[in-house]
Amino acid sequence: MLLRDVETGDVDTYVRMRLADARSAGRWGLVHAFPGVSNAASNGIWRSLGFTLVGEQDVTFADRVLRTKHWQIVPRTSSPEFR
Repeated sequence: MLLRDVETGDVDTYVRMRLADARSAGRWGLVHAFPGVSNAASNGIWRSLGFTLVGEQDVTFADRVLRTKHWQIVPRTSSPEFR
């Protein structure tokens, strides 16, 4: 998910709504998130939403290699409130 147009304080609410939509419609398989390893706030959001930490991973974005944490969740098998 690219959340470029979402205000910082609304990211949690926005992602919860999209995951709930996906769960109720039976859409999407595995959903991934790749916040920077040093971005504690972003990593906290994915953790609080019930994503599972897979590990750390280098991701190339805009011709740069970024060190990220790899989070994932399957919306249709996750609890409705996503923790």
